[in-house]
Amino acid sequence: MNLLNSTLLISLLFALFSPAKPDAAYIQNLCGKTEQPKICSDCLNSGQGSQSAIGRGLALIAVECAERNTKLMAQRVGNLVRSTPESTLKTLLNECWMSTGYAAGNFPGIARSVAAGDYGGGKSVLEITIRNVNMCMDNFKKNPSILVPSEVLAGTVAVTQDCRIVTQILNNI
Repeated sequence: MNLLNSTLLISLLFALFSPAKPDAAYIQNLCGKTEQPKICSDCLNSGQGSQSAIGRGLALIAVECAERNTKLMAQRVGNLVRSTPESTLKTLLNECWMSTGYAAGNFPGIARSVAAGDYGGGKSVLEITIRNVNMCMDNFKKNPSILVPSEVLAGTVAVTQDCRIVTQILNNI
């Protein structure tokens, strides 16, 4: 093999197997159409496979981010339930834990819908997921004398934002 052929082969192999960055302009444009462009961009750039993903692949990465934060919220609320003595607060936390657990259980179906190109179905389940998570805050609003734990407040905000980002991505791919 001559030097030119060797150089071409090495260049081709390097191009095929070198890590590529996701199309920054595409991600910036897509995330610019969401309520939280920075959170969207951070999520899409962190996902496994984001190097080559576009459209549906990026939407699936966003679903993974939302699922991860929903499971984290459920875990944190579950820890609060276990450490809180019997009280109205414990009852509210337990209800929150259950509804957040239901929300977390929605994500495999959301991912299947998105993977199949059924964005409308995915968005419908995302709306249910948001309602499940917001049930936590709704129950605390019905009991204004009980302070909302920071884990519940922060988790609700994060999960709702993540789900809205996924919905907005699905609206724009």
